Amino acid sequence: MTLDELFSSQGPLARLLPGYQPRPAQVEMARAVAEALGRGGVLLAEAGTGTGKTLAYLAPAVLSGKRVVVSTATKTLQAQILERDVPLLAQALGRPVAAVLLKGRQNYLCLRRFEAFRAQPLFRFPEEARLYERFERWAGATSTGDRAEWADLPDDFGPWKDVCSTRETCWGGRCPREEDCFFLRRRRAAQRAQVVLVNHHLLCADLAVRATSAGEVLPRYEALVLDEAHHLEAVATDHFGTQVSSYRLAEFLRDARAAFTAGGSLPAPLHRALEAVAGASSAFWRSLPRAGTARRIRGTLPPPADRHLNALRSALDAWADRIGGKETQSAEAEALVRRTQQLREDLGRFASAPEAGEVRWLETRGRGVFLRAAPVEIGPTLAASLFSRGMPVVLTSATLRVGGSFEYLRERVGVPESAAELVTESPFDHRSQGLLYVPPALPEPNAPGFAEAVAEEVRELLRITRGRAFCLFTSHRNLRAVADRLRGRVDFPLLVQGEGPREVLLARFQEDVHSVLLGALSFWEGVDVPGHALSAVIIDRIPFASPEDPLVQARIERIRAEGRSPFAAYQLPAAAMTLTQGVGRLLRRGDDRGLVAILDRRIVQKGYGRFLLQSLPPFPLVRNRERVARFFADRGLS
Repeated sequence: MTLDELFSSQGPLARLLPGYQPRPAQVEMARAVAEALGRGGVLLAEAGTGTGKTLAYLAPAVLSGKRVVVSTATKTLQAQILERDVPLLAQALGRPVAAVLLKGRQNYLCLRRFEAFRAQPLFRFPEEARLYERFERWAGATSTGDRAEWADLPDDFGPWKDVCSTRETCWGGRCPREEDCFFLRRRRAAQRAQVVLVNHHLLCADLAVRATSAGEVLPRYEALVLDEAHHLEAVATDHFGTQVSSYRLAEFLRDARAAFTAGGSLPAPLHRALEAVAGASSAFWRSLPRAGTARRIRGTLPPPADRHLNALRSALDAWADRIGGKETQSAEAEALVRRTQQLREDLGRFASAPEAGEVRWLETRGRGVFLRAAPVEIGPTLAASLFSRGMPVVLTSATLRVGGSFEYLRERVGVPESAAELVTESPFDHRSQGLLYVPPALPEPNAPGFAEAVAEEVRELLRITRGRAFCLFTSHRNLRAVADRLRGRVDFPLLVQGEGPREVLLARFQEDVHSVLLGALSFWEGVDVPGHALSAVIIDRIPFASPEDPLVQARIERIRAEGRSPFAAYQLPAAAMTLTQGVGRLLRRGDDRGLVAILDRRIVQKGYGRFLLQSLPPFPLVRNRERVARFFADRGLS
């Protein structure tokens, strides 16, 4: 079957989907993807909301016969592809489509670790102990071991860290439960599939492993589709960097003690070696300066932290030597030796000053202390590890351009000059379907009283929209401040990020048509709520990244050293891309109507505001709430 037959008005999709009409933009994109898969090279495809981009790349991928990895940034899109798009395509083609969703190890239950935990369960809080009984029943009945089966399992459920599969704790071929391993089962299924769905984190983990060893995380593939590709820079930067934390050392010590405890006590030689590691670790983390926010490390660690770091690395060496002896050479000992060596290597990165092109920083979160290192620019790394491999690569999203150009994305992620470009405009009529409102008199975001003014403006807008709104914030501080001021002052249910799992909040939002969801940056995208349940997207401020963030700071310095404007080349385009994603939550299908409100007057008062507005859909701009009320009344939304 050809693409033209598949997408035609008389084709199988038309027979399967009531009211189906061919979308020229979808067909155009499908042809461009097919060409890229056939000739090789890289394709940048910006597909406006409503294009139907998933089928536009999935259909030519399946018809190509190649083994294709499809990488996304969000679980929502993965679920849509696996549960809706793949079955639809298989039905349309009249044959099965072998597709498998493969997640990172930590998403799967490790049977060996679960059995060990069940023999001696430890809990941080009484709530965990009460929930554990349900968890144990699930663990005994699951056929996949995927924690996503239990949608309302809290993100911070402590025992999961003790029972999930991790690379560090895996025994490999020496594991007694290898044949039953949930992760390995999934990986074997992925090796047999034509389409393997992953997220960007797993893809970048694979790229990082391939760049440094002969290993691989993903089964070998012949083509790659990067959906939600605007996330690639952030995820790749994270995976090609290094992170060591006090939590990581504490988990290592706990696992090491448990591994060699027999009859309730650790053998004396091992006990002494491990306690030396514990003492050196405690002294090291205490010696680091506490930083409420991230603190840049421009040279070596200050004294006495530098001395304590060397002592910790030496203690890890002594421990590895002790457990590496023949008398203790069990599968668990081998895993701990590898883990010890990796810890020592990662800590060693911070024993000297940062290398050229690298940024390092220290941060504290809760009781944890974190040391992090990352490349300032990930583009050259991706150019070498991804784009130079010669396989077809398609990068797509509703927002790949800023200011009408792909240049920002090309530079940030190392896309080669030879890459083809495609833009398909959204079929939505933004001028009649939506409205952009910017209040006339709110204080600037850094002025005193901004949060109070935002809360009052949101309250007035919710009276017009009758709830049915996403309120999106650039910081958790603003989110909490506005939420506190709205409680008891609006007549609509408030769903606040942090007061329930993300998926549960979204489900409640869709069930209660007049509810209001308040969320930070994780809600700015990957959320699809079509219909009148979402009739307003309210954004508190332009999402400029903090210049105090060490990574942002280092990139600003790098661009300035090249004689360019960091604001024009980096800060403004990055903000435009994030803002466009947030605005894109409003219209998800052809009959959607509603309001976008940006409560930051700089977008109409500053010169750079024109650039931001040009990056947004062409909604009519209004400055008073009466126009908003009239819009809702005229369209029957009041």
